[in-house]
Parts: sequence; C-alpha cells; structure tokens
Amino acid sequence: MKMLNKLDEFNYEDGNPFLIKNGTMKSYVYVKNLSSAYFKERPDTTRAQLPIREEFDEIKKSDIPFIFLGYDQQNDVLVCWNFYNVKARLNEKRSVSFYSRQFFQDEVSLGTFLRKRLKNGDEPILFKRRDLVEFFNQIDTFFHISQDETPNAIKPTEKVDNEQFVSNGKLLRITDKELIEQLKPLIETKRTLQALKVVGDFYKGQFPTMKLADWNKLIKDIH
Repeated sequence: MKMLNKLDEFNYEDGNPFLIKNGTMKSYVYVKNLSSAYFKERPDTTRAQLPIREEFDEIKKSDIPFIFLGYDQQNDVLVCWNFYNVKARLNEKRSVSFYSRQFFQDEVSLGTFLRKRLKNGDEPILFKRRDLVEFFNQIDTFFHISQDETPNAIKPTEKVDNEQFVSNGKLLRITDKELIEQLKPLIETKRTLQALKVVGDFYKGQFPTMKLADWNKLIKDIH
C-alpha cells in the first residue's frame, strides 16, 4: 500500500486488516485477492471472501469504518463494496462472499471510478490501484447511510434493482420474467421440488443467507 504514502497527514499500522489514519479520519482496511466464484451459469463472476477472525469482533463494535478491498492482480484493479454493509457482516459466518464481474474489472481505466450494479443489489466501486489515493480522498462520496443509521447499527433497507428486490442480503421477490415463465407450469402442477431446483440453479450462490423456506415462499408468491 505504498500508494497511500501520498496522502496528506497519512500513516498506517502493518497487518491485514491494517489501520490507516488520514488526517483526522481513521479506517480499517482489509485486502483479499479476487478469484473465480465458480458459477457455471456466470463463469465471469469473481469474488473476495471475508473469513472469521477474532479481531473482527472488536472492529465490528468500534466506530471506525471497515473498508474491504478485492484485488485483481492481473488488471491491477481494486473493488470496494459498501463498507457500512460489509462491516455489519463481519464474522457473520465462516466465509462471507462479495461479488464482482471479470468484465467489469477489465473495463477499468486509470483515473476513473466505476460504479457497477450486481444482480444481488450491491453497487461496488472499481478503480485502478494507482488511483488509491484519490479513492480515499473521495471515499465519503461513494457510499451513504441515512441520518438515523450508524455503521454499527445497519437497518435492512430495500434496494431495488431493475430486476430484483433485495433486503439485508435476501431476495424479497422473484421478478425475472424468463424465470417466472419457467416456474409457472411447475407451480400449476405442484412440482415444488423441481421449481426449487430451477430457482436454485438460476440464483446459484447469490443469496447465501436464504433458507429453503425463504425460496419456497417466493415461489408461492408467484401468481
């Protein structure tokens, strides 16, 4: 992270995560390599994963932002997800995945910050590693929380994608027209298990917090 030495009044403590101080602002930064998510239907999907770590418990309780960066070494590109949401998921389970797309990472050029919307509702920021200083200078403009929220008390807020309704990491409604057309005949003939398989294949890996009962309810809600 030698690039960060160019920040004014900047210093940091070694480690991963490491604590940085930029003037009066403090942040924990954690970096993991991006790798394939191994989705057969979407082979270009990449991910960085948060493991369970003892120090995350204290970080989660603190008022200091936790910034999770996925690194694409081939393109020398970093991906940052909404750090308010990321912090709320620290030590949530053995491995928490955050996703990107390889063609998004390939698209990044020096001096630009790309905001891309994923099917799960996330809107990560992608940028070249050489733009890391400018990223931290602008970091407050990339992600927001409402006035009645704090980084340690994230309330589930519904996000609307062109195709999906997502809240707190769970899908609230199946709206993909092609998928609904596949499901209708299965629902009408009460082939629920087959419908669950179709849904599972379609959304594979996107909503790891969803239980079988959650998927079953979504299927029943289709008219």
